[in-house]
Amino acid sequence: MLVRLGLLYGLAFVAGAFSTAAGTTPAIVLAFVGVFLIVFGYPAILEARWNGQTVGKRVLGLRVVTVEGAPVRFRHASIRSLLQVVDFFLPPVGVSATCVALLNRQSQRLGDIFAGTIVLRERTGAAFPVPVSFPPMYGYELYARSLDVGGITPEQYAVIRSFLLRVNVLTPGARAHIGTRLANAVALAMHHNPPAQVSPETFLVSVAAAYQLRQGGPPVPLPPWIPQWGVAPTPARMGP
Repeated sequence: MLVRLGLLYGLAFVAGAFSTAAGTTPAIVLAFVGVFLIVFGYPAILEARWNGQTVGKRVLGLRVVTVEGAPVRFRHASIRSLLQVVDFFLPPVGVSATCVALLNRQSQRLGDIFAGTIVLRERTGAAFPVPVSFPPMYGYELYARSLDVGGITPEQYAVIRSFLLRVNVLTPGARAHIGTRLANAVALAMHHNPPAQVSPETFLVSVAAAYQLRQGGPPVPLPPWIPQWGVAPTPARMGP
């Protein structure tokens, strides 16, 4: 809106100067054409040429795409722009766009519905995910390598990962309780009976390490107690 108001102010200045030089009628024609381009052409041209964004959308981290997720073309942007009249300009101002957006699952206003587009939020307040490695614990390298984690689903690994990332903020009782329940469920899914000396948390770390290795490991950087993890050592060849 600030960009449009600035352009309208500039248009008024130019039309006033043009009226003095060329007469009232040409100045009125220029004003009407200019207002149409600023009100309707500005969003349509920028969204079509700027990958679904106007200046305001870029500042707010928004982008217009088609409902299939493809970039918008000029026809999509033109339909959205023309239907601003119904969505925003007709009294009560903006109420129709708000009501229609609240009543459909994809939060589309009328212009989006007829154009087949949606507005996506590109930026959020959530922190960016960072890669985390789970190397096997000291003395359990061979045990972790021996685990068959082919039956572990990405969802199960995500639960294990979430627990291991939060163990330091849990109370000792909650840490032990949740770790035991989770280890029992994972062991059952793997059809594996952990040795008695392997604690539930050690078992979960070993499972996470084996899962990462199966998905392409090794964990980087390697801790000092693991000289090699990604590739199994080649056995020495016996002499004749």
